[in-house]
Amino acid sequence: MTSLLTNTAAMTALTTLKGINSQLDATSNRVSTGQRVSGASDNAAYWSIATAVRTDNASLSAVKDSLGLGSSAVDTAYNGLNSILTDLQNMRAKLQTAMQPGVDRAKVQTEIDAIQNKMSSTAASSVSSGQNWLSVDSADASYLKDRNVVAGFSRDTSGTVNFSYVTVNVSSIKLYDANSSTSVDVPATSAEVFASQSLTSMTAFRPGGAAAVKGTADFSGAQTVDLLIKTETATAGVAITLNKAALTAAVKDTSKVTTSELLDALNNQIASTSLKGEVTASLDTTGRLIFTRVDTGSTNTIQVDSVATNTVDIGFGSAAKTGVLAKGADATTTSGRGILDSQAGSYNAAFGGGSYSIADFDISKLVGTNGDSDLSAIITAVDKAIAKVTDAGTKLGASKTQIDGQSSFVDTLMKANNRTIGTLVDADIEEESTKLKALQTQQQLAVQALSIANSGSQNVLSLFR
Repeated sequence: MTSLLTNTAAMTALTTLKGINSQLDATSNRVSTGQRVSGASDNAAYWSIATAVRTDNASLSAVKDSLGLGSSAVDTAYNGLNSILTDLQNMRAKLQTAMQPGVDRAKVQTEIDAIQNKMSSTAASSVSSGQNWLSVDSADASYLKDRNVVAGFSRDTSGTVNFSYVTVNVSSIKLYDANSSTSVDVPATSAEVFASQSLTSMTAFRPGGAAAVKGTADFSGAQTVDLLIKTETATAGVAITLNKAALTAAVKDTSKVTTSELLDALNNQIASTSLKGEVTASLDTTGRLIFTRVDTGSTNTIQVDSVATNTVDIGFGSAAKTGVLAKGADATTTSGRGILDSQAGSYNAAFGGGSYSIADFDISKLVGTNGDSDLSAIITAVDKAIAKVTDAGTKLGASKTQIDGQSSFVDTLMKANNRTIGTLVDADIEEESTKLKALQTQQQLAVQALSIANSGSQNVLSLFR
């Protein structure tokens, strides 16, 4: 039925045309932008994920820049150290020459002055991005003993961002420090008590000289090790007893207790007392038994006495009570300028006394036996400085390797993130261009169909002519 009021065919054709036009607009947008998800309205979930990854990539780009600056700073300091190391080696050769009889030490000092000035100039000019790690002023408010290079970041499930760093300890590599009152902490050393000789050389570990039991001790009878260990906190002493009963559950054969089994048993006994975590037993390279008082940051003392009931001597006596006392140094604060301007020694009183550093020593007036002695001490000090500068170079080299490795990782991670973004939002141009051509054809057909549908009403009107 044909109606003058309602053209159903035209309405259908129009709806089809609108649908095709909508798809054509979306496809055209994908072809022109190269993205199938260019806004939240296209796919909210994918758009949100891609936006977060893009943000991460922007942060990673900043991290990469930071690593680049850090690498430059490390390279600058490393090159400066290398140059100064060569100068120190040259200085060492000049000093060795000055040791020869008849050499004019004043003239040698003229050459050394030039080397000292060159080293100072090299350190002062080792600047990158406003940072100088070789020549510092620790009294300056901007000075940091640790320089942190941002090396990465991560975001936890709560959204909190955490940064990781490559830390360069400037205080351990600095060569000069303008602050003469700089101080460093020297940690306490551990107190140690050594046995008189190696365990395997003790009578107890050579029972009868038989090959089958050589290097083992017999605890199958009444044999016992009774010791009293005293420390600065356990002044009354803590008793340690090893006998058959104590060893039965800990060793394979109580008649053939090896040195390692005895050592384990001693540490187990200590761990069951108030000395746990404070005293440990071990063997040195010669096989001697050592009792060590773990460093506590204050004066450390340890004393090991043999109790009268002791029948097995492990290097601390047997029947008689004997004691050995060792003390660790207190944690102290000492002068700690740079490697080259810290005090390295003192002149003999014959030359006026006074201290010197690698940066300012003077051998021009060192004569006679005392002069030879002072010159020898200076050569030793230069050797130590060479070792310290070499160590500083090793530390910088390790930091450089870490920074370069992290930079490579960040670059790889950024590329992986870009691939992730592409997978989520990029359009398949081949597919979209083919689809665009098909939709353009469908659009033309829909327009023709609409034109035909609209012409039906005109045909009806011709009947009234």
